[in-house]
Amino acid sequence: MAAHKIWRKAFLATLAQCGNVREACEAAGIQPMSAYRNRRSDSEFASEWDDALNEAADILEKEAWRRACEGVEEPVFYKGEVCGRARKYSDLLLMFMLKGIRPEKYRERVYVSPAELDKLIEQQLKILKGEEEPESESEALVN
Repeated sequence: MAAHKIWRKAFLATLAQCGNVREACEAAGIQPMSAYRNRRSDSEFASEWDDALNEAADILEKEAWRRACEGVEEPVFYKGEVCGRARKYSDLLLMFMLKGIRPEKYRERVYVSPAELDKLIEQQLKILKGEEEPESESEALVN
């Protein structure tokens, strides 16, 4: 087996577990620059790299789901001493999971009426033409 095949196997296995290129390079005994160079020049390796990152994302998603839905036990303290345990859930993770699974239902929506949109467009056109000064910092950012 060629030497590059040996490091690639270690690199891809570690990348699939942690999703971190630097850590995968350390496990494979190579420099990140070498890994990126190989990725650019070898489409098969690039595809395997993407697959490994998808595996790592699946691991993270499974853990996020567990923390959001099953929760984690944390110690409860009283006067500096552990007096029990409580299950904590992550509403934030749950929200992100829902937005990822059903974005059409859970994404934030902003409604701007057609008349309001026309007014905003006219105002921005005037600002861009220099006919009007921005009223706020956010309007100035458009320029």
